[in-house]
Amino acid sequence: MSVETWANKFWWHWIVANSLAEFLGLGSIAAAGFVVVTQLGEPHGLFAALRFALIFILLGAFEGLVVGLAQAKVLQQRLPMLRGWIRATVVGAVLAWTLGMLPSTLMSITAANSAVPPPAISEGLRLLFAAGLGLITGPVLAFFQWRRLRVYITARAGWWLPANALAWALGMPVIFAGAHISAITTNPVYLAVGVGLSLLLAGALVGAVHGRVLVWMLGDAISP
Repeated sequence: MSVETWANKFWWHWIVANSLAEFLGLGSIAAAGFVVVTQLGEPHGLFAALRFALIFILLGAFEGLVVGLAQAKVLQQRLPMLRGWIRATVVGAVLAWTLGMLPSTLMSITAANSAVPPPAISEGLRLLFAAGLGLITGPVLAFFQWRRLRVYITARAGWWLPANALAWALGMPVIFAGAHISAITTNPVYLAVGVGLSLLLAGALVGAVHGRVLVWMLGDAISP
């Protein structure tokens, strides 16, 4: 097969792997989060906010494990000598979730200590915030992966960080939009289908963006 054929095959495998991994990883977090909120309610006060954040950070480690396993399976097609990818993805996911939980945790603590309710945020502003959050947390998630890639791809490995920044800046608003479905309907079937489709789409979008950059990074490694 030609180099172009193998490159396209790798890219599509990467997209599918990321889409299914985020569906399973983030879907599990969404389901667990629903149970936590149902049982414990929205967090109010310092202890409740920190407990809530810790739960989701630990769940983020599970997402990192699932994504790391799926990505490593595809990467082994081109980099069979690659080691430590799964561990790097888990560590990056934990740090990204820690950073990502800061705004909501601080808002919960502030709201508990204030008699004035927080101002309402428009959907457009919320999606813009989501894009900014993805722009920041994407490279955090990818940092330890980059440390593994640069061992085997010395010339272009640094592009993995901006690739993830762009990918998650595009994918995070899709995830936030899916989460907003709960404000539109309480039907569990519609809710599950809507959130599930948004996670599949977000995973595919993220995978398509940084996967295309990864194909270029691998260069001559994409070969029969």
